[in-house]
Amino acid sequence: MADTNKKRTWIAVVVAMLIIFFMVGVALIGSAVFYVRRHISTQFVDDQAAAVEFERERARFTGQQPLIELGDNHNDVVHHRVAGTHTELQTLRVLAFDEREGKLVRVSLPFWLLRVMPGKHFNIGNNHGIDFDADRMHLTVDDLERAGPGLILDGRDSRKGGRVLVWTE
Repeated sequence: MADTNKKRTWIAVVVAMLIIFFMVGVALIGSAVFYVRRHISTQFVDDQAAAVEFERERARFTGQQPLIELGDNHNDVVHHRVAGTHTELQTLRVLAFDEREGKLVRVSLPFWLLRVMPGKHFNIGNNHGIDFDADRMHLTVDDLERAGPGLILDGRDSRKGGRVLVWTE
């Protein structure tokens, strides 16, 4: 009889733990979905509407040279600028447009997330028609912090039909 009660107790404990793990998993998935929906937005627009959005965002950086200049045949140039005063960066923002699909994507990443990434390499990827490889340029999150808030990249790739604007705040 005592063995049966022990067995039932252990079964109840295991079932309770499975339920708790399941609920934690659902909460994590829900949090991830909420995070992505809050920080990434996509809309389908025509070329003219996208150009207006890019000009509106780019106007804030009039006269400022981008930290990264994309060149032909991977001849990209990284300008190592140093901010006059130390300002802790809060957000990395990306505005990307894929002309072939007519898709305008806005991404807003909290800078703390970039700081905790393994390797601390800054990478935009190749999904929006821009061939950008931060590893090839040896660009890190620390480099972005030293540069301070401002324009990081204003690039266009006419072969793949993409445009991207990246800045930090």
